[in-house]
Order: sequence, then C-alpha cells, then structure tokens
Amino acid sequence: MKTNDVPIEEAVGLTLAYDLTGITPGKEKGAVLRRGHLITQADLEVLRSIGKSSVKVLQLEPQEVHEDDAAWRLGRALAGSNLEVIMPGEAWADLVTLANGVLKVQAERLLALNSEPEVLVATLHNNSPVKKGQTVARAKVRGLAVEEPVLTWAEQLAREPSPLLAVLPYRPLRGGAVITGREILEGRKKDAFAPLLRRRLADYGSTLAWTRIVPDELPAICEAIESALMAGLETVFVTGGGSPDDCTSDAIAASAERVVFHGVPVAPGAMSMLAYSRGVPILSVPGGLLARPRGFFDLILPRLLAGERLERDEVAEYGHGGLCLRCPTCVFPACPFGK
Repeated sequence: MKTNDVPIEEAVGLTLAYDLTGITPGKEKGAVLRRGHLITQADLEVLRSIGKSSVKVLQLEPQEVHEDDAAWRLGRALAGSNLEVIMPGEAWADLVTLANGVLKVQAERLLALNSEPEVLVATLHNNSPVKKGQTVARAKVRGLAVEEPVLTWAEQLAREPSPLLAVLPYRPLRGGAVITGREILEGRKKDAFAPLLRRRLADYGSTLAWTRIVPDELPAICEAIESALMAGLETVFVTGGGSPDDCTSDAIAASAERVVFHGVPVAPGAMSMLAYSRGVPILSVPGGLLARPRGFFDLILPRLLAGERLERDEVAEYGHGGLCLRCPTCVFPACPFGK
C-alpha cells in the first residue's frame, strides 16, 4: 500500500489516503471527505473550495483489498438469517435486523476472529432480544486496506460452519397460565399474574389465550396443566412458589415427560423450573416476579418464544451476569443482567 501526491484533476477514481478538513469561520470545522473515499468528478469543486490543488491518494498492491470492500465482505460473511448489511460510512459494515427476535452470537468464533489484529467486529451479547431495524453488530478492518489472504481467512471463519451471527424470529404463540392460590380462587386477593404474563407475551408478539385459577393442591394443578395441554396451547406457565417442598414444583414434575432444570444460578428467579410435555414447555413463574421488575423468567421467555429448546448446561451459564442490580429505574434488556 502506497500513498502519492496527485493533482486533483488526475485523482478521479482514486482512493483518498487521509481525511480532508474544511473550516467555516465562526461556525464549524470537520472532515469534508473521509479517508478511503473514492474521489469523483463532483468532488473536484469541494477540493478546490478548501484550497486543494493536489491530494494524497492510496494505491493498493494487487493482493490488497480496500477497507470499504473488506468491511462489506466481512459483514456479508457474518450475517446469517434475518440480518442485512448496510454501509453507513467510515468503512464500517453494520448488521441490521430484518425481524424481531433473539440474537445468536457464536462467541468463541467471534473471539478467534477478533484475535486477528486486522479484523474488528463488535456485537451485542448473545441471546439479546432485538427489534427489527436494530443494529446488532459492526465490522471493519483496521487499516485503509487488508491483505486478501487475511480477509479470506476471516470470511471463512465468520461463515463456516454457519454464519457467526443470526436472529431467531419470535413465533406468535398462544400461551396458557395455571394460576395457583386459594386466596385468588376465592376472590380474597386479586390475581396479578395474568396481566403480567399478558404484557410480557405481547412484547414478543404472542398472546395469553387461556387461564385457570386453582388452589395450591397437587391434583388441581396437575389437572389444570393437562387441560392446558389438551387445549393445544404452545407454552404453559404455572405460577406460585418454586421451593423444593412446594406442590407447584411437584405438579410440574408429575405432569411432564422431562424436567430440564429446577433451580437456576440467577437472582431473582433462583427456584425457576422448566419441563416439557408432548414438546410443549411448562415454565414456572415464581411469585417474586410480582415484586421485582425483571427476573430469570425474562431471560428465558424470548428464547422459548423464538423456538429454542434449552438444556441444563445453557442455563448454568447464566450464573455469570445472573445477579440483577435492582436499579432504581429498570432499563432491561439494556443492562448487564443475564449477559
């Protein structure tokens, strides 16, 4: 890679080596043309207006790739399902979501990619809930150009065996809630779980289509879970205590073909439970969620609604970052909880 001084009339089609600054007295100072910019005929008047009769241009060697082209190729290699690549400027490739969903990041490969000094990729955290049109990653190379073999290696690592980044879109599901508590059943206490679940599901495009209030008794809870499954609901929530001696946990276990976990290294929500019956997730909703803005429930719900089937070892990873800070103003998910 070389830089040469060239008269501006001969610079059309060449690559600017450095930022060029313009000043409006008393108003502003800033770059009028950025490094890496391909000079056009229309730029000549701009160059003359800032007193330039010559500019430093970049001349690439045969095996070098310009930073804009490199960023575009790297972004395309990174982008999996429901992501598009745009070039906002300054040699960055932005990866933008095409759907609401859960961002999946292959963190180990990302680390390997960023261990190459010439490659720079920044992303949101794995499993972040994201919205359509949101920028979830940015990619570029360090210099004005990069060697083709380095870029080819980075593309392969970003793309294989599958793209390093993807968005799993939410599926519009019908959920059901088994709400436990004799005090609620008898009308002595107003149910707060159904409104909470309805709001949470609506955030991800799903609905709470079925509810039943039952006493804290094993047969009644089991019967209600079975009724929810028979109604064809795609997710079942069971509210109430999650302690090992609580009948809610026993009822979920008795109604399920498989218990994935009971207890998670997250606070709040440590006694959460997930089980499956006939492929339908049955998720406990601890009573503590009513007293706190967010909990483990909020970490796992988007993933379930995106169609993921979690395993115990994945849940164990939530321990690192699983302590809620209980901020005076909750800004979840734009916070470290669950990250």
